[in-house]
Amino acid sequence: MRIIHTADWHLGKMFYGDYLTGDQRAVLVEQFLPLLAEYKPDAVILAGDVYDRSLPPVEAVELFDEVATKIVKDLCLPFFVIAGNHDSAQRLSFGSRLLETEKFYVAGDLRSLTGPVEMRDAFGPVDIVLLPFADPAKVRLHYNNPDVCDHESALIALRNAQCPGLLPGRRSIAVAHAFVAGGTGSDSERPLSVGGSDSVSARIFAPFTYAALGHLHGPQQIGCPEVRYSGSLMKYSFSEAAQKKGVVLVDMDGEGQVETTFLPLAPKRDVRILTGFFDDLMAAPEDKADDYVLLRLEDKEPVLDGMNRARKKYPHVLAMEMPQRQAAVTDNERTARLRSHTDEELFSRFAAAMRPGASLTKAEGALAREVWTEMEKEEGER
Repeated sequence: MRIIHTADWHLGKMFYGDYLTGDQRAVLVEQFLPLLAEYKPDAVILAGDVYDRSLPPVEAVELFDEVATKIVKDLCLPFFVIAGNHDSAQRLSFGSRLLETEKFYVAGDLRSLTGPVEMRDAFGPVDIVLLPFADPAKVRLHYNNPDVCDHESALIALRNAQCPGLLPGRRSIAVAHAFVAGGTGSDSERPLSVGGSDSVSARIFAPFTYAALGHLHGPQQIGCPEVRYSGSLMKYSFSEAAQKKGVVLVDMDGEGQVETTFLPLAPKRDVRILTGFFDDLMAAPEDKADDYVLLRLEDKEPVLDGMNRARKKYPHVLAMEMPQRQAAVTDNERTARLRSHTDEELFSRFAAAMRPGASLTKAEGALAREVWTEMEKEEGER
């Protein structure tokens, strides 16, 4: 059986004040859907965080509707989706029973879970067990289980309720959204809990042939190739700048042996961190100036009007850091230096700093002197 495993689409994500829906559409429509047509999987799995928040923007909902329709109706592929911690489980589950008739399986609300979905290939059945993200308190209440006290016990309770007995030798795939201990996180992942432990052990997935995981944005395996995060659809923070993004192709033989292959996806704009001195970065040749950029400057002195100057080369520069910036003089020393210059001299220096290589023209200098003269007269009349 062949599966495409993806996760953490975060449709409707806002990145430094701008929605990424257009970039997400480009990846999904121009790369992800053609990839499905090329590799012809038996099913597609989306392991949570369909949207970036519980009330997504309209454009994000429309994009998911479009992509899901193409997967299920046009490509005729079963599509398995679970809710993540960013999703509203109840909203995502709307119409789930009706959608199952089209082989579109959505698991969110605990009340709508119906147990494993059986698929078949040339070697026999494969059980798909959907384990959506659920707060421990909700799991404890829903199953009336006082032993549920943290995320691990909640996931175990959910697993046991969804598949009370996996037959020995029968192939199965768990789809879950959790922070498995040993995984490497990034800045864009919302913590699963406040206080206490939000991690779970990989041993929870020992009964399954393969665990398709979501939540951590970096593609990675936890202990073995059979327990794996596909990673997010795109880079959603500068802490992910070095990560590769894509989906996981899962091939499972009749004996339950699993082979995984990472298939990369490339957005139209990359997320990059550029390190160096400001002047050097501005002078260096660049063939990807349209990317989302963070400038991590090595300058120790302030860079005047740095963002506006940087945007002339990088239209989508989003932030500028100066980790080595330091005050060259104390406040008292700075005050003493300022008092040693006239207002006209300070203005001339400011103008030179704002327009490097272009000093004041004679006309500008004359106008500045007129202004200072008028100001001095006004000061003297008070």
